[in-house]
Amino acid sequence: MASERRQKQIAKRIQQKISEMVLHEIRDPRIGFVTITGVDISSDLTVAKVRWSVLDIKEKSRVEHMFKHANGFLRRQVAREINIRSAPNLLFEYDKGLAAAARIEDVLRKVLPPEDVSPPAAPADSERDDD
Repeated sequence: MASERRQKQIAKRIQQKISEMVLHEIRDPRIGFVTITGVDISSDLTVAKVRWSVLDIKEKSRVEHMFKHANGFLRRQVAREINIRSAPNLLFEYDKGLAAAARIEDVLRKVLPPEDVSPPAAPADSERDDD
């Protein structure tokens, strides 16, 4: 069992490595614009849940398929980067938190009155009557 501090360190390194690989190394047209939003790793360091999101929700299924296809490659690269006994299994999960936040923001935009971006004009000096 790894300490909580060690788990967080390893999870951060996995997130950095996978983000870097998605950005620079994976040459898959299905990748689109993907963001690795977080990684949670089990206390025995055998399973890492990698959360991700996409800019365009229409690309979600394509990106899921790409992660399934590239899982072995990503796991090998993570194993080379991180110095632990065995590479953790990578489970890729779509991060629903960002989509939920976008839905909430959309509902609030519909319910709340629009904000006035320009402040009310102050009365001009010439309009005052100083008699």
